[in-house]
Amino acid sequence: MIKQLKEGQYFGELNHKLSFNGITVTDTEYTHDYVDWHSHENPYFTFLLQGKLIEENKKEKYTLSQGALLFHNWQDFHRNIKPPEFTRGAHIEINRNWAKKLNFDITNIEGSIKVQDSYSKNLVFKILLESKQSDNFNQASIELLLLQLLSRIKESNEKTDRKKPHWFKKLEELIYENSEERITLEQISNELKLHPVYLSRTFHKFYGKTFGQYCREIRLNKTLNAILTKKHTLTDIAYLMNYYDQSHMILEFKKHLKYTPKEVIKILG
Repeated sequence: MIKQLKEGQYFGELNHKLSFNGITVTDTEYTHDYVDWHSHENPYFTFLLQGKLIEENKKEKYTLSQGALLFHNWQDFHRNIKPPEFTRGAHIEINRNWAKKLNFDITNIEGSIKVQDSYSKNLVFKILLESKQSDNFNQASIELLLLQLLSRIKESNEKTDRKKPHWFKKLEELIYENSEERITLEQISNELKLHPVYLSRTFHKFYGKTFGQYCREIRLNKTLNAILTKKHTLTDIAYLMNYYDQSHMILEFKKHLKYTPKEVIKILG
């Protein structure tokens, strides 16, 4: 018989947990090399903060590394294998009654979804930062951020029905691989052999943002992951991620996350 885990229950050693109004946010160290087939009582997100994890459901098998984000609906059966290294992940669990009270239909987001969008991943970082604050405002902040995240996933799911141009995959790879460089629209359009105006217009149609906004979201996400690896100094990270200097990186963090890099390290550990 396949085991179903109750609300807030996960395999591993719990570092931190916040539960309120049907939302549970945890920070967990994975300690089991293998976890057999199971499901969870509620839909939830898994966000890998450190290490690697292999996750398999009835349809797909994912090899996850640091920064990977998965959404699971409650009916999704899966199993996990942890490679022999330190692995830590965050979970954001959503009681369906919470979504129902807010007239958000979560039931039509089915199965497992590997979320590639850097903006969504940055929203998860914001939720984690808020979950470790002890004040009168963090719960409302988390609820608003979670609604943004779910809306983003739902919208992205619906957009998959709209066929993207064949060159989009190559475009996304180019941007991601070169996000630490001073990449320009002209460089990308030359690489793809497309007119810059057509590229810009089509890009905005599918992403709803400018080319620059998209690149900055990726850089912020890569910077957060680099900070959590603890392999480089903040000065080195600022250089590697192509900020003008460490002060520029601090300004960008305060603008998008409301925290400095040092504060992020202190809060998330």
